[in-house]
Amino acid sequence: MEERMKHHSLAVCAAVLIGGLLIPWTTASPLETAAAGPAVAQEQRVEIVIRNYEFQLTQPAPIRLHQPTIIILRNQDIVRHGFASPMLMHMMVQGEGEGIAAYGKGVEGFYVDPGKTLVVRFVPERTGKYSFHCDLHPKMTGELYLLDIPAA
Repeated sequence: MEERMKHHSLAVCAAVLIGGLLIPWTTASPLETAAAGPAVAQEQRVEIVIRNYEFQLTQPAPIRLHQPTIIILRNQDIVRHGFASPMLMHMMVQGEGEGIAAYGKGVEGFYVDPGKTLVVRFVPERTGKYSFHCDLHPKMTGELYLLDIPAA
């Protein structure tokens, strides 16, 4: 794990199409976190508020590849929204919210009820462009760009 950290750092940008925002992004899997042991850095956080039928980033920050990451989705709308991405299908993902938890590979997405919060945990495994959307409201979309930048 330390060798990976020396060779790579991840600058993550997610362009949210609706809000026109740039969002840093990473992913972290609970299995990789547990296997890495105590030498692993703190979880990296990406916070997204859902408001007025838009995904809005609240705290942009660069994220490293292969580091545990959480996405916190806060639904401040008065309707239910979805958070779905093909990216989730190919990695170990854990989603938690309001007493419900889903864990494993092949998760298509999650729903967030009005006024509720969803936490999605994973570890970024590879770079690329990843789309996400609300499957209940087709105009709510965004893209995540996971970039691998060598350490200086």
